Amino acid sequence: MNAMNEQKKNFKLNEEAKHKINDEYVNPTHGAPQGYPQGQGSGHGQYGRPARPVRPVRPTNQPRPANPAPPPRRVPLRDPQCIPAYVEPQYYPPEEDYGYGEEPQPPKKKKHRLRKLMVGLTILSVFVILLNIAFFFYRGQIWFNEPRKRDYPVRGAAIDQSLGKINWEIMSQQTISFVYVRATKGTSFVDEQYEQNRKNARKQDLLVGCWHEFDFRTDGQKQAEHFIEECGDMHGMLRPMVKLTKYGVYNLKMKDAEAVRDNLTAFLDTLEDYYGRKPVIMCDAACYKKYVLPYFSKYTLWTIDHFGKPDEEGWAMWEFNPRVRTEGYENSKEYFAMSVYREGKELDNFKKNLLMI
Repeated sequence: MNAMNEQKKNFKLNEEAKHKINDEYVNPTHGAPQGYPQGQGSGHGQYGRPARPVRPVRPTNQPRPANPAPPPRRVPLRDPQCIPAYVEPQYYPPEEDYGYGEEPQPPKKKKHRLRKLMVGLTILSVFVILLNIAFFFYRGQIWFNEPRKRDYPVRGAAIDQSLGKINWEIMSQQTISFVYVRATKGTSFVDEQYEQNRKNARKQDLLVGCWHEFDFRTDGQKQAEHFIEECGDMHGMLRPMVKLTKYGVYNLKMKDAEAVRDNLTAFLDTLEDYYGRKPVIMCDAACYKKYVLPYFSKYTLWTIDHFGKPDEEGWAMWEFNPRVRTEGYENSKEYFAMSVYREGKELDNFKKNLLMI
């Protein structure tokens, strides 16, 4: 009796458990598990295998809903201590080429140090030579158009007060045969060293003459009278010389040619009447072409050309170097001009043409 009661009790518990399981899986309206049609499948009890859920069908007259924007991505904060430190990549040399790549190039040859040294010394030597040439050219010890002494043996100088006091014993030994000292300029100027230069130069074995610096602004006859008053008798000296060169404002604008020629004619005629010999005209190329040529072709021409042999015809003397510096005078930093007589002519020919006896 007790065993039968126990059996009934267990049966009731089994029924209750069964109904509890069915309540969890069976749709109360359809009587089947939610999402599982009845009578399908096998091996899964009364209701079979669960079926796939049915996808709802969208009506054709309804617009397609827009896709919602995705939510912003949240980047989790990282602990700086957890970030690994930067490690510089290591360089691994490439493996040796065993003949499958490009052929190895021969190593470049190093430049020879001796060659560099020789090139540097050569450049330095050329620079020093050019520097010395420029220095001696500036001092007047080198002049590129200097004529050879064997072709022009007779040489002389034209000097003024800029040299200061001159020791004529030393000056007479400077390969010069004649010297012209400045006496006057214009109608009133007298060179400060004229009397001393004339007196002391004649004591040496030199041929001495006097020259006048022509002034374009003043009367020619008055200039000649001023020269005669200062020089006086010139017996045994060289013929007087007048220097006609541009200076001052006349370097920019030359004076009227006709007026200059009239004054120059009066000056030359006055001196010729007094001394009985034609004076010497000293001028540069510009004055020769504008004032002298062809009106004074009968006079002895002393031309100035510092860059080459003169182009003027019939010249007797040529000033080729204005920057000569020697020993024997006070202002040693000053220069004087050097000139030569005709090519191939000796001193006797010079005396015959220029000396007043």
